[in-house]
Amino acid sequence: MNGIASAIEFCIKGGFFMIPLGIIALVTIALVIERLLFLRENRIDSDRFQYELRAALSEDNIEKATILAARTKGIIGRVIEECLLRIKDGEADVDDATEKVILTEMIAMERSRGWLISFYQIAPLVGILGTIWGLIEAFMVIERSATTDAHLLAGGVYQALITTVAGLVIAIPILIFVEYLRKRSNIILSLLDIYLAEIRDWCRRRDKKTEVQLGKA
Repeated sequence: MNGIASAIEFCIKGGFFMIPLGIIALVTIALVIERLLFLRENRIDSDRFQYELRAALSEDNIEKATILAARTKGIIGRVIEECLLRIKDGEADVDDATEKVILTEMIAMERSRGWLISFYQIAPLVGILGTIWGLIEAFMVIERSATTDAHLLAGGVYQALITTVAGLVIAIPILIFVEYLRKRSNIILSLLDIYLAEIRDWCRRRDKKTEVQLGKA
């Protein structure tokens, strides 16, 4: 309780600019939770998925591969399923089969990340603005009191610096999380490239096999 009371007192002493900083912090927490749920949804057993996809394609069993993709959650499952369904319907090029769905998924992937980057940039600026405003108020109080009391000046300065500290406390964790999110997103896209490469290889093998059969006929 003492810690909570101290934190509340700390925020109150920061003045008006602690309000927008508090709003930024709350929205950031919501966005971080949303992105963590997104990453959780996209967590798959990558080695097992690749093995099962390769096995199904090696048997030329596109139905089995499609079912595997359909029961795989997240971006990878949706893109692979769409790709296989379109190939099944006669699409010859994997890139053409996946272009639209990948663009759609990329928009969803980047949705909250852009806001997090904006808050990472804005929070320190709001903190600095609050500090400058607080320093102006402190010097105005000293001017009105017609005294050079060091304690009065020190009290005004430390209260003004609270917003800078708050801005940095908000911005630094956001920066760390955005970098983590970027790396995890790149891993998802890299795995997707690997699985699409498996489908491309299968398409090439299937086309060669068809050409050989037609040649023999």
